[in-house]
Amino acid sequence: MKYMAFYFPQFHTTPENSRWWGEGFTDWHLVKKAQPLHDGHYQPRQPLNENYYDLADEQVVAWQASLAQKYGLHGFNFYHYWFDGKLMLEKPMEAFRDNLDHELSYCITWANETWTRQWVGDPEVLLQQNYSADKSQWIIHFNYLLSFFQDERYKKVDNKPVFCIYRPELHSYLEGYIDCWNQLAKEQGFAGIHWVAIKSYPMVNETSIYRLFDAVIKFQPRVFFNEQKSQRSTLWKCLQPVLRMLPEAIQIKLAHIKQTRSRATSFDYEQLWRSIIQDALNDAPPVLQSVAVDWDNTPRYGARSHYLQGASPEVFAAQLEKLTQVEQSKGNDLIFINAWNEWSESAYLEPDQRFRYGYLDVIRDLSCRYAEDSQAGQV
Repeated sequence: MKYMAFYFPQFHTTPENSRWWGEGFTDWHLVKKAQPLHDGHYQPRQPLNENYYDLADEQVVAWQASLAQKYGLHGFNFYHYWFDGKLMLEKPMEAFRDNLDHELSYCITWANETWTRQWVGDPEVLLQQNYSADKSQWIIHFNYLLSFFQDERYKKVDNKPVFCIYRPELHSYLEGYIDCWNQLAKEQGFAGIHWVAIKSYPMVNETSIYRLFDAVIKFQPRVFFNEQKSQRSTLWKCLQPVLRMLPEAIQIKLAHIKQTRSRATSFDYEQLWRSIIQDALNDAPPVLQSVAVDWDNTPRYGARSHYLQGASPEVFAAQLEKLTQVEQSKGNDLIFINAWNEWSESAYLEPDQRFRYGYLDVIRDLSCRYAEDSQAGQV
């Protein structure tokens, strides 16, 4: 079994973020300013030894790779931000590729949403995600990523580089885009692209979208949160699959209206895990599971946040082992983890002041155990 963690790159400054949010802004600003919503609420989160690192420093990325490899993580799934040729937050992914001192696998998720000020309850668009019909733009995008795909460490399935799309339903020319990239990949000696869709909620036409993909990752805890909301509201259960297919601009406005009326909501960590394992028992390949180390987006949303209660390395260890056994029984050998370093959503494997290396110890112990079982089975 291999464990692969999503990787969030917004811990280095960019001119755009400084202009939009204040000079020198990174997500650490949000993490440091978070306030607990009640007694016992674990905020603010603090990295071990106050390691508020700068991902523009290649040595920091090298440290992360070394730490992940030491604790048995299979690799990273990097969030990639591309807006019709404009790159954002690309430095950590490029530094990881250029560092030849590690053997970690990796792949890429195109986080293809429009950027707004929703964190502060403002629907203003900061960076619009457009989907050009111009194939030359598609080729430019592919060519930028080609050096990653050609890296021997880049994750491939049957000689196809794995490429994920966070919200595939938003792409105006999805089928043409996929066909184009498959052809470009073949011209470079690959068998095509191994396309993976990220699924966070139900959609009315999801079958027509997911049929274009080789696999689907159920993204936690968003799948669980949406399931819980649907159980609490029949109206939401009926409306959500339809609303998710509206143009993104309308979805942004609706999200703003919803947020102005929302309040902090807590969910039980062990209930999340029961839902994940039940889904895993029901889902057949090529559906892949993801898990949440923890979740609390109070740093971003304050009194409008969603957060889990009861997360700990002990619960994480027991439940991840159960899920691993379920997935192995189906022939799946990959589980995605949310996340390596999503500090502003309190979803991170990296060591913090409270649990230190506790979550990483879980990954190390399970990776070693299942590696030994695999080797024993081959003898």
